[in-house]
Amino acid sequence: MNDKHKLQRLLKFLFILMCVWTLQGCASSTKPSAVASIPANLTEPCPALSPLNGTTGADILPWVVGVVGKYNDCARRHSALVKAIGE
Repeated sequence: MNDKHKLQRLLKFLFILMCVWTLQGCASSTKPSAVASIPANLTEPCPALSPLNGTTGADILPWVVGVVGKYNDCARRHSALVKAIGE
């Protein structure tokens, strides 16, 4: 192999190395600390809703109160998760 080919291979290697280094800088631009600091309770799925087992007011009222409570808890955790990720 002559010197011209060696020089071309070296320049090609350096160009590829420079491209890889440039891409590495882009890969580390995210905030991994925000994801690592998310409390575990914020990543739990929302609870399943219990089925409605009747059609009277005595059946519906406690069910609605339970559904609203579960929704409010899930919405609160979702909002906290959005804030934790956005910071």
